Amino acid sequence: MSSRLVVLGLLAACGAQSSSSSSEPEKLVFEPYSAPQFTSRDVFLAGSGDVVVMANRISRDGGMSWSPLDSRVGALTRVAITGPDVTTSVPALGLATWNLSTEAVTAVAGTPSFAAERTWRVEAGTGKVFVFAPVANAIAAQGAGGWTMGALPQPTATELSPYILDLESNGSVAMTVSAWGVHRSLDGGATWELVTSAVPNAGRDLLVLADHRFLLFGGTTSYVFDATGAAAGTIPGATADLGDASACDDGAIVVHDKRSTDLGATWQPLIASGDLTMIVERIGCGGGHYWMLARSDAWGYRLVRLTPGQPALAAGNWDEAAPAWSPSAAQILRTSDGTFLVAGLAWRDGDPTWNLREIPPRAWAVDDMVFGVAKASFFASHDRGATWAAKPATGLSVDQAEAFGRGADGSLLVSTFGGSTVGDRDTWHAVVWRSTNDGATWTTAYDASASRTGDQTDGEVHRFIGIADDGAWIATDAVSLDQGATWETTDVEIDRGLAFLTPAGRMVAVQDVWQVFERGGRGDKVATYQIEIDGAKVAGSSVRSVAFDDEGYAYIAGGSPYTQIWRSSSPL
Repeated sequence: MSSRLVVLGLLAACGAQSSSSSSEPEKLVFEPYSAPQFTSRDVFLAGSGDVVVMANRISRDGGMSWSPLDSRVGALTRVAITGPDVTTSVPALGLATWNLSTEAVTAVAGTPSFAAERTWRVEAGTGKVFVFAPVANAIAAQGAGGWTMGALPQPTATELSPYILDLESNGSVAMTVSAWGVHRSLDGGATWELVTSAVPNAGRDLLVLADHRFLLFGGTTSYVFDATGAAAGTIPGATADLGDASACDDGAIVVHDKRSTDLGATWQPLIASGDLTMIVERIGCGGGHYWMLARSDAWGYRLVRLTPGQPALAAGNWDEAAPAWSPSAAQILRTSDGTFLVAGLAWRDGDPTWNLREIPPRAWAVDDMVFGVAKASFFASHDRGATWAAKPATGLSVDQAEAFGRGADGSLLVSTFGGSTVGDRDTWHAVVWRSTNDGATWTTAYDASASRTGDQTDGEVHRFIGIADDGAWIATDAVSLDQGATWETTDVEIDRGLAFLTPAGRMVAVQDVWQVFERGGRGDKVATYQIEIDGAKVAGSSVRSVAFDDEGYAYIAGGSPYTQIWRSSSPL
């Protein structure tokens, strides 16, 4: 191995600086290109129609604009939305109602002292409030003339604590679930009667359905009660914790990322992405919209608005300041139809807003195909990332996957590269994996190591970055015309081991400036660029992911507190 290659590997591993070009670099200006997608950094509490309430912000127009919460209510932890009224607990007032039409914040008069943060419920449609003491066996129902007090009938004289788990009302009947069973009240909470004490394998969540029936949900068996609270049979259930499920006014039930229109007999994903799924931490529905706080390995937390039959929209946009650039670790991909995939979002020129599009944390795009790795699996999509198929990454090390290529025969290549120093010994290891069956299995196409101790060098290693149109394998310092069997070194020197290939086969070698070489580094250096964004010079090495169009324009993702695409003012 030549000493130049060893030094290059050491510099890549350690991030040492190389000497700058003697010629003055040209300016490459990046300008905002896409609609900005603002970043949500708040906790979702409830949504109904176009009203969505977060812990610190509120939107009244379906997430198009946001404003801080009224200072009189402060930060919130739990709310219920009924028409224009938001019911919540306010430190200074206790249980209170915030009317979004008049902006009045009014304490709920006469609230019993046992009302706690988690033990109040609001009757859908009327806004009537119920509160309960889980252990003390006390229930209070708000009425026009004040509060009606009640209690569950004791099974025996020695059983004093029912441990009430949930309470709901459909407007004419109220129901509870507790350790004593399921009870109902037909007189506004004044008296209660036992419906059934036998609910084996039941959950703890009472849901009021759109047709006014009740569903005891969350266990392996779900219990149905008619609109009068009478038992009406059982159906197979779905395991869920208290508060995970919601009944929607369109007749559906939602739990995490699933939706059912047949009381849980069958479930469909709210956001169909095939085998690649996200986690929905909180969900609310009403007025034709679903609101979700979703979490993904690829992009963290995001507030999502979904209208059935339409694309899911990211809706965390509450910052009004003009977009400002900041470096971002977000990868950017561009598919054959011009769709950009950034941080779990999709946008194409002309789209007014971004759509949700789940992708693996490490992904690449070529034509209509997008593929990537997540945890221990390989994922492939043939519809530009809309749906995904998972396959075990047999033989593929996914932890450090960093570059890809696709051969003319359709084979997929994924590379890994690593370096380490132990004592006075430096080592580097590069592997290129190949799959000829869409990622079902992988074999080693290139596996090389190099080490150096003092002045003694052993081995030769190259950091693969992609495949040129003529089939040449391109590495940061060399080119192989025989699929990694032999390598021809180039004159490219990259201090951080980062480089990109343009569609025309040019290599962009990344340092503090970008150096552009013809033919993947085999040809001349044709340009040196100093990146400029928002009138300021930006270190080229701060940009970790780049996408190109067929004309050679470069696109990067970044911004704070935004996700936004920026495009170079000229092609590379």
